[in-house]
Amino acid sequence: MLITLRRCIVPSNCSPSIGRRPWDTQHNISFSACCSTMPGPWGRFVERISSQLAFFPPSPPSYTVLEHQDASRELYIQPTTTDIPKVLQCSVMKVDTSPTPKGGHGGGQTIVTAYVPYRGTPTQTTILYSHGNAVDLGQMLPIYRELGKLLKVNVMGYDYTGYGSSTGTPTVGNTFSDIKAVYDTLVTHYNIPATSIIAYGQSVGSGPTAWLGAQEPNLAGVVLHSPLLSGVRVLSPGLRWWPAFADVYPNHQMAPKIKAPVLVMHGTEDEVIHISCGQKLASLAKNKYPPFWAQGYNHQNLETSPEYLPTLQKFIHHVAPRPSKQPAAAPAGTGAGASSAAAGAARSAAVPGVNSGR
Repeated sequence: MLITLRRCIVPSNCSPSIGRRPWDTQHNISFSACCSTMPGPWGRFVERISSQLAFFPPSPPSYTVLEHQDASRELYIQPTTTDIPKVLQCSVMKVDTSPTPKGGHGGGQTIVTAYVPYRGTPTQTTILYSHGNAVDLGQMLPIYRELGKLLKVNVMGYDYTGYGSSTGTPTVGNTFSDIKAVYDTLVTHYNIPATSIIAYGQSVGSGPTAWLGAQEPNLAGVVLHSPLLSGVRVLSPGLRWWPAFADVYPNHQMAPKIKAPVLVMHGTEDEVIHISCGQKLASLAKNKYPPFWAQGYNHQNLETSPEYLPTLQKFIHHVAPRPSKQPAAAPAGTGAGASSAAAGAARSAAVPGVNSGR
């Protein structure tokens, strides 16, 4: 079954009711933990960015993490509603995060990860998926399963600090330490080499994804789906200058540092993050791959374009090594698992939807 999640958080100049659930307003958590300590007008400016570009973890979460009551003691994801489809062959792990090596961002939390292996011919090619700001891992797991099935790859999903059953409070710095911990887990626990990992970030997820791409030169590829150029450039595109400390997710600074091939995908009618953001990032990438501009599609439905899936398939064929004859190590937990889809998620007959918040 093909699933489309239609969730996004819109900036203040759009209707706040679009794509929002009643409980979302309870979690207007700042992108910047330090804005209140910044002096004068810049502090107020970053507070404005933080108030409009915010994290909205679903409350209550769509799942809980439980332990099988058998000899394996494997973890699994238990949905919180009866209409949630289960995802089998999913390895669930709790991973501790540490401050990032460069900059000392975030860390000190425990986040939930879910590795969904491809069920066909064994492959090491793996998508490390960073979701948007208004869904959690339970809602995304069925989508990861469908995406992996159609692209014939493994998919690693995770929840940011403060999302789902992950501990702590979401901040920009924590998302950096989160994705680094997940990347390290793929390499050390699942034996997936960096050259087989494709970092995929949607919307706000483009922030940690671009950051990881700039930090890890051996990634197979980077996909930026409806990405931010930077927090300031989304909210105040006419502003000509501001200090670096007064911005969040400066993807325009990360893109030139990414050595892996970069695929940028953006809808021409994106009403949340203007397509000019994606166009600029594509031009800044050093290792350019032909971008995908989805004509007539917006922030909510880019993945329903008939060219979405073929574009990803071509990119994977371009960057990924040949499938391994032997499967990656099968750690404990791949035998069982459950997940959840967003309540009321729309069904699409095109490709698996990945709209998951800005």
